[in-house]
Amino acid sequence: MSGFEPADLDPAERRTHLLLAAVPPWALPFGFRDEVMRRIAHRTAAEWIAAAVLALPSLVFLATQLATLGDELGAALNNVLSAAVADNAEAFFFVDGSTVLALAVLGVASLIAAHASMARPARGTARR
Repeated sequence: MSGFEPADLDPAERRTHLLLAAVPPWALPFGFRDEVMRRIAHRTAAEWIAAAVLALPSLVFLATQLATLGDELGAALNNVLSAAVADNAEAFFFVDGSTVLALAVLGVASLIAAHASMARPARGTARR
């Protein structure tokens, strides 16, 4: 166990740090990473489907919001930009909670799609 202890530990975190620092390092078995990547590479179709199921309703909702409330969105962006430029920070804008949720779900779908695109083996590599 090394004597290193971060300087910003709270007293409540100190016991957990000592417990985790006492665990010796353990190397993963040979070929573990290759096996995990081989299993992940086979499930890309399910990831693309999950990403589409999450993204499409969010995109439709956001497009509907933009079509119906586009003028309010423009006014809110104008208020934010004018507050950023001005010396006083008296901007008023409203963000609907369902819009924030749709953006969050769209972000999760983007992460899943990014993982699916990276997990696919590159062209020209041999699969076993």
